[in-house]
Amino acid sequence: MNESAIRSAPSSAPARGNWWKGPLISTLATGLCLPLVTALRGLAEMSTDPCYGPGACPSTMTHLAVADYALLAAPVLILLQWPAAYLLRQGRALVSLAPAAALLVVLGAVFSINPGA
Repeated sequence: MNESAIRSAPSSAPARGNWWKGPLISTLATGLCLPLVTALRGLAEMSTDPCYGPGACPSTMTHLAVADYALLAAPVLILLQWPAAYLLRQGRALVSLAPAAALLVVLGAVFSINPGA
């Protein structure tokens, strides 16, 4: 091979050497925050104390349902980000941020509850 072909080969080859760093940081951060966010969701259940009948606090129940679905989605997103980060070169940052975004949805749903309404 000539010298110019050897120099151009690394730039045209796909860079997959550091694909694991984003998912690793995301998994560690999300894994450490998940118990805390789950505890906050459990404490948010106390906002339903003034609701004495079925359908008494529809807004509160909707917020809690959104938090529940996001808590269920977070571990699934943690698992799915690994193969997606390996396969998708362009969307690695977005894929790595998805589990953290699920936890932010839980926090937003829990902290925007109007107690007793």
